[in-house]
Amino acid sequence: MTVFIVPFEAEDAVAEVDQVLQSALPVAVVLIMLGAYVGTRTALRPVERMRAQAAAISQRNLHERVPVPPTGDVVARLATTLNETLARLETAAEQQRGFVADAAHELRSPIASLRAILEVANEHPERADWPQVSGTAIEETKRLQKLADDLLLVAKLDAEPRTNTQSVDLAELVRRQLAARVDEGPTLSFEAADSVLVTGDAGQLDRLVRNLVDNAIRHTRTMVAVSIEQLHGNVVLQVDDDGAGIPEPERERVFERFTRLDEARSRDAGGAGLGLAIAREIALRHHGTLTAAEAPSGGARFTLVLPQV
Repeated sequence: MTVFIVPFEAEDAVAEVDQVLQSALPVAVVLIMLGAYVGTRTALRPVERMRAQAAAISQRNLHERVPVPPTGDVVARLATTLNETLARLETAAEQQRGFVADAAHELRSPIASLRAILEVANEHPERADWPQVSGTAIEETKRLQKLADDLLLVAKLDAEPRTNTQSVDLAELVRRQLAARVDEGPTLSFEAADSVLVTGDAGQLDRLVRNLVDNAIRHTRTMVAVSIEQLHGNVVLQVDDDGAGIPEPERERVFERFTRLDEARSRDAGGAGLGLAIAREIALRHHGTLTAAEAPSGGARFTLVLPQV
């Protein structure tokens, strides 16, 4: 067996080194912690600036954006995402303000008309034709009620992201809407199979069909033709009229809220410019499309495409 003899001087040196290490360890830990703290504060400084800027943004200054650091790292990507979210919020807020302003403008017209009718009759009761006054007041009240119903439906569609789904007979909805309008003037025709099923919300689809038929009757001259066919896995509903039609540059704008293109689509002709906007929104919620084109008769053709069951 070999025995190593360590000189006393070496033992003392080892002991001294060990003592130094033990005394320096707490200092090293503190330095590491201090370095980590300073590094973290430095790295999170852009995040703090973003937080302060985001906290200062409200509905009144949605146009402002958080600073994007030029580092190209995850913090920069977070700032970019926040700015994109703020941009979407700004757009939504602008649309909401515009909608409220348009709705208020539309409500003023029938209210002002109703007030004028009643004030004139009240100032000269002996000369007022009260049956005519009451009849006109009732018509203006109906306009108000329809506008209020449309505004409530628009708000409901905006607030509810989901649509109830069930099997709906689209052909039956069309027959019911046309049957209720046989005495409204124009000739009405309908071509479809006995039953054409789609999936969706029955109430909303019924409103979509009603708005398309109402629009066609309002702007046609002599006839409204409705047809449904099943094509390439889709159900295609077409509503044609023989009215003045829609100029090609305006065929997309008619689906914007509160849009009326000319005197034929004025308030007196009925509607506040919400019917087609509601119909387009319902079509999109059912994974479909609604477009406008020229009918063979020269009038307007509205084409609804929905997925087939």
